[in-house]
Formats: sequence, structure tokens, C-alpha cells
Amino acid sequence: MIRISQHGPVTCFKMGREMGGRVMYWCAAYQVGDVLVDSGCAHTAEELAQALVGRGVRAVLNTHHHEDHIGGNALLAERLGVEMYAPAASLERLAAPEKKLYPYQMLMWGPAPPSRPQPLGDEVRAGQHRLEVIPAPGHSDDLVVYYEPHQGWAFVSDLWVAPQQKTSRDHENSRQILAAQKALAARQPKVMFTGMGDVVDPAAPALAASIAFLQEMAAKVADLAARGMEPPRMVEELFGRESSLMAMTQGQLSYENFVRSFLKGA
Repeated sequence: MIRISQHGPVTCFKMGREMGGRVMYWCAAYQVGDVLVDSGCAHTAEELAQALVGRGVRAVLNTHHHEDHIGGNALLAERLGVEMYAPAASLERLAAPEKKLYPYQMLMWGPAPPSRPQPLGDEVRAGQHRLEVIPAPGHSDDLVVYYEPHQGWAFVSDLWVAPQQKTSRDHENSRQILAAQKALAARQPKVMFTGMGDVVDPAAPALAASIAFLQEMAAKVADLAARGMEPPRMVEELFGRESSLMAMTQGQLSYENFVRSFLKGA
């Protein structure tokens, strides 16, 4: 399924695999000028390619290497002849994407075919717009945000998911996420375009709420760690129980991973 909406000059392509009449997980791509930020998942690549015919897209800009953001790369290059660009740290992983996904990932977005983007510079022209490339590690080590300074548009991908995002994967680093969100907030973005297709306008209150929450959680985890408490016990103390997402994702997304993410270095 694909839903297309217009937000000023920015077009949002919100996509997801439909199962039983509903979409369990959404991903998104955004057209600004003649470029497309991300390409969604493999399950929706055909629909996206069809939707982009005649829209003048010349290039795809990936935010990071996760399968729900790069799944349409190969098909768009083949069908539309678009150029592709990605963070330097993503290139090897895009050329040989992960094939052994969790069952829920196979169901919801599927493995991405190999693609071979060119490395990004510090900025990208997008028609009449200029997108700054801002490293924003934490969700993944290669994540970047594309920022249009004159309009205040921030294509944040998975840097921001919700005002209180309480689950993490085991590789995530919430201290880095907090630092990246603070750096973005200092630029005073007006609109955030997120990786799941949510367009957050105004951006400042949502970003401030997330920063405040992460700061609060960082302090609580530090206090519990100083008292010698282990992460499983911290989950009970902070949340009462483990997230239902832990069972759904075979342990990949959990409160415990979220707690552990604050115990890593920034």
C-alpha cells in the first residue's frame, strides 16, 4: 500500500505491506526538488517505482543502511535510471545487505536487494533547494539527517520516532541519539519528516519533548547503575514489565535494550 500526501513542496510517499486489510509497519520516502530521500522497503518497491513515473526524480539519497529505507534502491535505479547516494559508512552494507532478518522483518519489509550508491558529500542539491548532510549516529552508526536550512526542513529518518521512544535494538546508543537530537534542535528546524511517514509540524515541541525524556531516562539509569542494579531489574523499576514488542520482535526491540543503550559511551 502507498499513500501520497503533499506538504508544501515536499511529497511524502508513506508505504507498507498490507496484510489482512491493514498495514502493520509503515516506512516512507520523500521527494524534495528532484531527489528522493530513502526508498522504502522491498515489499513496496514496485508501487513506489510506479508512483514516481513522470515526477522527475534524478537521485535517491539514503539516510542509513536499514532494510526499510533502502529496499527500493535497486528497482528505482533499474526502472528510472536514478543516481543513488548514501553515507560512506553505508556503502559496503548496501552492496551486500543483510539477508538473515528476523521473522517480523521478513514479514513486514523483506530483505533489500544489493545497490551501489555513490558516497555523499557535505551537501546535496535538490532542485532549487540545498540539503545539508548532518551525521546523526545512535539509531545506527551511519545515520544522517538531511537539512534544508532556508525552509527548516529536517529529514530525520529514525533519529526521532516518538516523544517517548522506550524500546531499542541491541546496537542502539541512546546517549548518541540524545546528542544528535540536541544538535538538530540547535538548528531550530520547523518540520521533521520521519522514517515512518509522520510529518511533525511544528518540530520544536516534539524534539524538545524527546530530549527531555531521554535526559530524564539517562539520569534515572545512571542512578540505578550507581546503586548496583542490573538492566533486567532496572526494567522492573522503570516500567514495571517488559515491552510487548520484545516477544513480537524475538527480543530485538525491548525496554532492556533501551536501558542498556544508556550504559554505552557517548
